[in-house]
Amino acid sequence: MKQGYFKNIILFFLFLVFFIPFSASSQKASAIEIKYNDQFRCLDNAVAPLDNLLDIQTFLNCNGFNPGPIDGLSGSRTDNAIISFQKTVGLTADGVVGPATKQAMRAFSTTSFTFTGSGWGHGVGLSQYGAKGLTELGANFCSNTSSCTSNEVVDYYFTDTGVNNLSEISLSSPEIATDSNALWVGLARNAKSINLTTLPSSSPPMLSICQDGLSDTAGVQVFLTSRGFEPGPVDGAFGDKTSNALKNYQASVGISQSGSIDADTLNKIKSEAASDGSCESVFGPLKISGGATVNIISNGNGCYFNGHPLVNRSTASCNIGISWSEGGRIRVGPREHKHGVLKLRSKNVSSGFHVSLSVNIEKYLYGLAEMPSHWNVKALEAQALVGRSYAVYQYLKQNIPSQTTSLDAGLSASRQAYCWCHIGSTASSQYYYGYLKEIAGPNWVQAVNNTSGKVITYNGGYTQSSVVQAFYSSSTGGKTNNNAVGFGSATVWPYLQTVDDPWSVDNRVGNSKAAWSYDFSGYQLSKNILCGDTPCFDSITDIYVSSVAESGAAVEVTMKGFKNGSSKTVTKSGRNIKSQLGFTSHYFKTSSQSDISNLSIGPITVNTSTVSSSTGTSSSTSTGDVAQYATSTSGLNLLSGAGLLNNCNETSSACQAKTLTREEAAAVVATIGGVSLDAPNAYSDDDQSIYQKAINAIPYYGSQVCIGSPFQFQPTETVARDQFACMVIKSIKAGSTTELSGSIDKYSDEGASKWTNEINILAANDVIPACSSIQDKFCPSRNISIGEVAYIVNQLINKSLISSDLFSSSAFQEGWTANGSEVVEASATAVANPNAGNDACVPKDNTALIINSVLDVQQFLSSNGFNPGPIDGQTGPKTKNAVIDFQKEIGLFADGIVGNKTKDAMRAYTGCRNQNVCIARDNSNAKLDSVADIQTYLANNGFNPGIIDGEIGSYTKEAIKAFQRKVGLIPDGVAGNRTKSEMKSYTGC
Repeated sequence: MKQGYFKNIILFFLFLVFFIPFSASSQKASAIEIKYNDQFRCLDNAVAPLDNLLDIQTFLNCNGFNPGPIDGLSGSRTDNAIISFQKTVGLTADGVVGPATKQAMRAFSTTSFTFTGSGWGHGVGLSQYGAKGLTELGANFCSNTSSCTSNEVVDYYFTDTGVNNLSEISLSSPEIATDSNALWVGLARNAKSINLTTLPSSSPPMLSICQDGLSDTAGVQVFLTSRGFEPGPVDGAFGDKTSNALKNYQASVGISQSGSIDADTLNKIKSEAASDGSCESVFGPLKISGGATVNIISNGNGCYFNGHPLVNRSTASCNIGISWSEGGRIRVGPREHKHGVLKLRSKNVSSGFHVSLSVNIEKYLYGLAEMPSHWNVKALEAQALVGRSYAVYQYLKQNIPSQTTSLDAGLSASRQAYCWCHIGSTASSQYYYGYLKEIAGPNWVQAVNNTSGKVITYNGGYTQSSVVQAFYSSSTGGKTNNNAVGFGSATVWPYLQTVDDPWSVDNRVGNSKAAWSYDFSGYQLSKNILCGDTPCFDSITDIYVSSVAESGAAVEVTMKGFKNGSSKTVTKSGRNIKSQLGFTSHYFKTSSQSDISNLSIGPITVNTSTVSSSTGTSSSTSTGDVAQYATSTSGLNLLSGAGLLNNCNETSSACQAKTLTREEAAAVVATIGGVSLDAPNAYSDDDQSIYQKAINAIPYYGSQVCIGSPFQFQPTETVARDQFACMVIKSIKAGSTTELSGSIDKYSDEGASKWTNEINILAANDVIPACSSIQDKFCPSRNISIGEVAYIVNQLINKSLISSDLFSSSAFQEGWTANGSEVVEASATAVANPNAGNDACVPKDNTALIINSVLDVQQFLSSNGFNPGPIDGQTGPKTKNAVIDFQKEIGLFADGIVGNKTKDAMRAYTGCRNQNVCIARDNSNAKLDSVADIQTYLANNGFNPGIIDGEIGSYTKEAIKAFQRKVGLIPDGVAGNRTKSEMKSYTGC
């Protein structure tokens, strides 16, 4: 029985061994062998399938997030790619592809949308930077072509207008032209409480508080307190103190000393209070001297005070007026007020109370904070004219003369409900800051006084009693907007026409918004552009300016994309896109090929000899920046010595002036990043390149996105500056080099690049140079030179971010050296400062230095300008390199070992070198005959005049002023005979 059983088992086993392999040979296990699918392709993300892990891997691979093999199997590389994607779009990086991640995948695009633009504000009316430029640089339509007057400035920006005195105009509400506090400026709306403090504390003013609606007892207490009869606290409770004080008052005025509030006493008190002047209370003001901080609180039924022993603690009306004696001021919130009367009103107010300042128009202008007080007086006069005109227009528009009283502004019920004011105090109307603006600098108050009572007028419609609504903004994109473009008005007002404004973006006026850019991914756009309260798109595939104004401002912007799987097109106004994306103006264009904008982005330099008014020819301009190309012979020697660059038999200068090729870039970044060179062959066009190993690493570590060549590498093509920045950062992240930290948005023009983040990382580490004399320019699309790459390498080593050992050997070719050093440029204008950095040195005292440990050494090095890395008591390469740098500087053998000689040298070290002693300059024979001579002199002596162009611009004026201050002259910015005499005798020491 057992024997038969075993026989059957053996036969069954033989069956399995022989039969199954033959039957299995007809099928291949898909989990082991993956056939290449020649139908594989990248679909538009908005419609690509995301149903399974294979779909997810396909998406990640198509969009530059390396998931490893596309096999439908989960693994660490796929998880890391998902996490990398989530970090890129700002999601929680958990590696799980949930609904939010899928939505982001649908919206994701490797194509970024770049918006470049100019200006800040709506661009209607006066351009503030334009006014600065016209008054400093001039124009040929001005009587003095070197500097326009304030009247000429406003006449230019407001077509067919004039400047007139308010006293000469027939006004619908003439009180605004008097010394009365006619203008009500809204400070706060629907306040529940405010805090008020008298200033200055050394000599505080007397505070006078008028509160409507007081009970007879509280009112009498207020009256008696203000006249020194001491009725006790103002609380509305009639007690012995109030009665005795009342008897004393009754005796003083010869009426019956009843000690009670009878009709005769009440009439007498009210009659006497009326003689104090206009007051919300029939009992007159409560007067507080000696300094006070009071709180005014609304409890829903009225207002009461606390914070001072004399104030009214009983509830009365929120109809309150507060004034203070001449010379003092009050603080309410962030503002201080020296002029006017503080007004609280609750009539027609939905909750709490509104707070306004009733003030004279000229004193209001003192506190108007719309232009820096240090700007030139003529520009500030133009600002005073437009600011006064705007305020008067608003006053005349809102004020109802028949309803104006000595206590209240004549405002409609709706205006009372809104703010109890003629004009607001924020940037939505005009920004009023009060006394702190008044004392910010003398130029502003002088400009207000110089233009006192003057407004801009137009003999036509869209005015109030011929006073124009004088709009203004910080700057434009080179031309002003009319009100239809700027605000969407149905009708263009005749005095708000489009005029040329090149001064607004002139590099000499210092406008930081002359050029700006923003870079958005498709995902960011799809999340931020709303139709109603929801995103217009799941994915945006294109966005472009489809209608542009004469001024260059974007009128309409068209967007295309997908929503719920279907294609969609939406058009919005340029103003709407500005608001939704947070731009400073709607002078912008996009990087789309469909964009029709003709906007020219600044900064520029205006040629004032050819600039004419809006009725003449347009202004001619030229670029105002000078291209710069950084170099480093040390960096070049490292690169050439490691065989990372193609052979060059010329001088160091000539070699560094060449542009970097893609194959050289691959070798350089692979070395910088410490990237492995064993990646498989990826391209078909690099077989002849000696740098093929480095080229193969480019797509393997995801750097191919930097140059946008997925199929061919094109080894001899050039590399843009932003592309190289991208390659450096991605190689460092992929290789053994420690990743760079930090990010600084240092440049104003890199927003047009896809690689802004990478540029900002390099900027934060101070390793990448500017491309221009305008230091915030990066020039992302300019081809990078070998000199700039040499500079970057040298900076990375000097800052101990990489080791020079990386360049000690070559994996590609034998090293070489340039045939000669850098050639010193001959400077025709001699702008170099011969004494730069030679200020007298203050020696450090290290004589008592204790050096017993690595920590002591690190502390010395850090305190004396040698970077040892973290001060942690641990010996590392940064500490050793810092020791070597110290030894080199003082002439010791540079071995990185802190022996007795090095310790003695550390104790003797003062930080001062021979070149730090001030070397007197000999300017006795300085040539000072022309503007260019003056500029050259200023540059040679450390006073920056900007470019040496023979023109007296704002930079040159400020440089002359700086010199005049240095030698004790009146800083008027004019190089007269006395200034020239001081220039020749100036030694710099």
